Amino acid sequence: MTFERDFAHHPLHYFVLLCILLVGLWGIFWFDYHRFLQLGILVSMAVSYVVWGVVHHAHHRDLHIKIVFEYLLVAIFAVLIFASLILRA
Repeated sequence: MTFERDFAHHPLHYFVLLCILLVGLWGIFWFDYHRFLQLGILVSMAVSYVVWGVVHHAHHRDLHIKIVFEYLLVAIFAVLIFASLILRA
């Protein structure tokens, strides 16, 4: 299934994901003076991303352990990259 077709059938799913990410980014920029709070927001964003992916694929009835593992890996890599940037600044 292509992204365009999936997006057309489930725009609310992607709107929720966009809201999660935008609120998280807003929190990271708003609390730029508190690094550990930024890290907490970053981890919350990653967990929300994984939960969103599991719910999305469960709704599609194509949820497999490989998909969950993929979402976990992407979330872990994102946290590692952005945490290194936050802690370095």
